[in-house]
Amino acid sequence: MVLDAALTEVVNAFGADCGTLSRVWLNKVGSRVAARADTRDTTISRPLFLSFTNDVIGPFASKPKKGVVFSLKDHGKPVNEFSAVVLDWISHRKLHDILFVCLDNQGCEIDFLELHFAKGLEPGWREAIETVAPEISEIYRNRRAGLITEAISRQSVTTIQRAVNDAPLMSLENPAGLTRAEWRVCVLISRGLSQQSIGSELEIGPATVRTHLKHIYGKTGMENFHMLARRLVSIEEREALHGRHNQARA
Repeated sequence: MVLDAALTEVVNAFGADCGTLSRVWLNKVGSRVAARADTRDTTISRPLFLSFTNDVIGPFASKPKKGVVFSLKDHGKPVNEFSAVVLDWISHRKLHDILFVCLDNQGCEIDFLELHFAKGLEPGWREAIETVAPEISEIYRNRRAGLITEAISRQSVTTIQRAVNDAPLMSLENPAGLTRAEWRVCVLISRGLSQQSIGSELEIGPATVRTHLKHIYGKTGMENFHMLARRLVSIEEREALHGRHNQARA
C-alpha cells in the first residue's frame, strides 16, 4: 500500500497515464511487479498490472546504469518483435511512449520504474525526467531493507490468484505474466503435445523445456504438467486463445 501510494504520486508528478515498479531477474528471464499505479478509471480501461521491461527493451535491460532512462520509441526492440500482449496493451491504452528508469542494479537483479504515457510528452519533458532520474534512483536505494521483496511476494500471490481464479491464462490480458517463450509452450500444451514433442517443435532441449515449465508453474499456481495441461485444454482456455488469434488476424 505504501509503495502503491508513493508510485501514484510519481506517476501524477510526471503526467504519466500509469506506471509500475518492477524487479527483473536476468538469470530467470522473468520479472515481478512490486507496485502499480493507474490514473484512469479501471472500470472503463484495462488496468496495468504487468511489467513490460523484458518484452520491450530486451538486451538493454542487461547492464543498465542506475538512473539511466530508456524509451520504448528510441531504445526498444523493433515493433515486429514485440509480443502480442505488448502490442495489444499499446493499442488498448493508445500509448505514445513508455519510459523505463533503472532504479537499482544488483547484477542479476535489476529494479525499474515504468512510466506509460498516453500522449506525447511536452518539449523537453523527457530530458527533465532524465535529469532527475539519478536522484530518484538514489532515493530508491535508500529504501527500507526488504521492502521490495515483501511487496513482490504479496503481488506475486495476487497475480497467481488472479490467473487461477479470474481469467484464462491464454487471454489477451496475460494474467500470469508469461514470457513469449512460456506462452508458446502453453499453446503447444493446449494442442495436446507432450514435453518431448514441445522440445522437438520449438527445437529446444529437455532441460530448457523443464525450465520453461518450472517458471510457468510458479506463475500460474499449477503443481505439475498434468494439472497445467488439464487447465489449458479446457473450453475457457480454448475460447480465450481462439479469440486472441481472431483479433490478431483482424
